[in-house]
Amino acid sequence: MKKLLFIRFVVVISTSCSHNVEQSQLSGVWIEATHKTDTMVFENSSKGFVLNRGKEVVNGYLLPKIHSGPYLYELKNDSIALINQLSGNSKRINYYFKLDLIMNQFKIGNFYVDSIGKTEILTFSKIR
Repeated sequence: MKKLLFIRFVVVISTSCSHNVEQSQLSGVWIEATHKTDTMVFENSSKGFVLNRGKEVVNGYLLPKIHSGPYLYELKNDSIALINQLSGNSKRINYYFKLDLIMNQFKIGNFYVDSIGKTEILTFSKIR
């Protein structure tokens, strides 16, 4: 009985530790690998990131491109739940997510590019 409790304790601790390691490994600047115009900036001290997409002229004003700005996130086994903080919607939406520490990149479901399908997967590479 004691062995079973010990094994259960070790499994729970190792599972929660690996989740934290992934969050700390996201800290830094990541660039979208195909077009190299969009970046995601994760700070280790928060459960958020900023999506930088550049600027565009709208009605004579230079504004950030649509979907740019701060997001809150929660990592799950093979997905990431996102909330766009500039949106009026506070519902978390789940997207595919896979972190590859060896290649220093992650793959994420399309949560912001309107010109491609929502089922497409975007790849980001760490630059700092």
